[in-house]
Amino acid sequence: MLRVVIDTNVFISAFYLPESRPGEVVRWARRRKVRNVISPEILKEIERILKEKLWWDDARTQSAIRQIEDFSEIVSPKQHLHVIGDDPDNRILECALEARAKVIISGDRHLLTLGNYQGIEIMTPAQFWESFQ
Repeated sequence: MLRVVIDTNVFISAFYLPESRPGEVVRWARRRKVRNVISPEILKEIERILKEKLWWDDARTQSAIRQIEDFSEIVSPKQHLHVIGDDPDNRILECALEARAKVIISGDRHLLTLGNYQGIEIMTPAQFWESFQ
């Protein structure tokens, strides 16, 4: 099964607009058509943004985090990278390297500018959808 790391911004977009491309990507992971890999640091970032930007309460936020955990493999990266100036983006790269993921799915311009990192493709949700559907 294709191992992917879905970036925080894709999850947030999927929760906000479930019928969007990010929503479709997350549904693929839920249905186990791809294997999403995530780290505790990424889960914390998702939790923070759901509360601070979407104003979700604790119960709704924890329910979303549990759902992500249910269909994801959780890894704890051993490396601490400083490739990109935006530190949360480095957590995505660390997770992908630790998991030996093939693809990072992101809407983040810092990551997308890389295009590829140590053999890991970095794609938008739309690019991923077009390539793998």
